[in-house]
Amino acid sequence: MIICLVVGLGVLLTGLDPIKITELSVVFSAIARPLTYLSILVVANDPEYVGDQVNGAATNAAGVFYLVIIAVASQAAVPLLIVTGAGS
Repeated sequence: MIICLVVGLGVLLTGLDPIKITELSVVFSAIARPLTYLSILVVANDPEYVGDQVNGAATNAAGVFYLVIIAVASQAAVPLLIVTGAGS
């Protein structure tokens, strides 16, 4: 707890805006989201891992649809951050 408190105090003393840091971290974490979702989708279709509980055709279609949506959103995150000036 003390280490986290000291690190937080150090960041605060740098003069950086904590809201801007949070915005940047959320945007850059959105870039990795499709990769984490894809790995879950692949594992959910692996019969060696989940046995007879693999995804069906409808579930896979919904999963791929959602994957496309989050991939597009992740690709748009950084350009939107730049265009909007991080919400300014």
